[in-house]
Amino acid sequence: MAGRRFRVLAAVIGLGFVLALVIGVAGIGNGSKALGASNTLTLLGGDVSVRHGSGQFAAATDGELLKTGDAIKTGADGRAVLTYFEGSSVTIEPLTQLVIDSASAGSDGNTLIAMSQVFGRTWHVVTKLVTSGSKYEVRTPASTASVRGTEFEVNSDAASTTVATTEGTVVAQVSDPVRGGATVEVPVTAGTVHTQLLGAPPAPTRPLPQPERRVVVSVDASNSLVVDPVGRANGVTKDGKLVAQTPGAQVVRDGDRIVITLPNLPDGKLATHVGKRSGDDNEDVDVQTTVEERGRSVEVTGKTKNTGENKSAGVEIKRDASGGTQERVLGRDETDALPTPHADTDKIQRTVEPAPAQPAQTTRPTTPPQRTEAPASPPERPAATVEPRRSEQPSRSPGALRFLPELPKLPLRAVAAKT
Repeated sequence: MAGRRFRVLAAVIGLGFVLALVIGVAGIGNGSKALGASNTLTLLGGDVSVRHGSGQFAAATDGELLKTGDAIKTGADGRAVLTYFEGSSVTIEPLTQLVIDSASAGSDGNTLIAMSQVFGRTWHVVTKLVTSGSKYEVRTPASTASVRGTEFEVNSDAASTTVATTEGTVVAQVSDPVRGGATVEVPVTAGTVHTQLLGAPPAPTRPLPQPERRVVVSVDASNSLVVDPVGRANGVTKDGKLVAQTPGAQVVRDGDRIVITLPNLPDGKLATHVGKRSGDDNEDVDVQTTVEERGRSVEVTGKTKNTGENKSAGVEIKRDASGGTQERVLGRDETDALPTPHADTDKIQRTVEPAPAQPAQTTRPTTPPQRTEAPASPPERPAATVEPRRSEQPSRSPGALRFLPELPKLPLRAVAAKT
């Protein structure tokens, strides 16, 4: 009997030890959730590598899970999309290196997304932050920016950072070279861009330049995705969720029609995929593609073809000898061979507003910088967090950018918060 009791006691103790390990790994009871492993990397093509923690860079795999401390690096032809656990996504363009500094959710519902952009170009589609304490930050070598639900682009190197905002507002925080210990806040509203040189006085914003080429795809179906010539998907899923992987993309729902605007696309084939409402839904869908370039507009209209689970259509755009653009509707065999969208649609949370699109290139007045005093003695910042209003000299790690909408190339720290 004593032996049996001993065995039962040992089993209970062992089970308790295992549960303690599980709780510790999950972060239960410490006020935060360990959700870092829920960040998914989707490969669009080319050379993409990943470094886990302090390890070495190795070839990435599609669907790989990443967490705090991991890094992504793309080669000259590499592209990938990082989807965070709360639904925000980052399109990582060629020759870019991005480090996940933090990706967590607290017991109070606040989420903290922070990353360091060592160099390169990224496009961010931030989900609406549901709590005032939530943050979304992008750090670059030059300054800090903060966002609350927006779409913006960051282009950075060691000397400058450009933030271009398509939707929302980004507040760029730049160290004041005149008054030590102070920062200057530069609001970068939708349709404007801000370029900041490292160590220079805060620069004003300016209107976004007109794209050299603008492609508008109008589809008579609300669940449509358009894949651009380099594999980036844009549109609305069957669940009504937004996908916008092309930098500067705008997706607008107009009743049962989806209008997708894509700036500065390269030559190549565009694939439009429409989800079927049911297994026997083979009804053709009209797809209209308009290319605007150098003051000229070319339009072509086609219909989708049944390709199994979806109905698909395709066109090819190509610059001609005169500098204009030609369009060609793809044949059946070419349509069947079109690439399918790459998107972690299970995590995408942002829905498309059924409102008319506002032109992204509308000229807006420049926004003057606003000076703000930094705290006399800023509190010690935990290693896993990003301080949005830090005014001291940047440390060895890249600075942070705080974004609201889409910013152009400027050296700043960026932080984005959702609304």
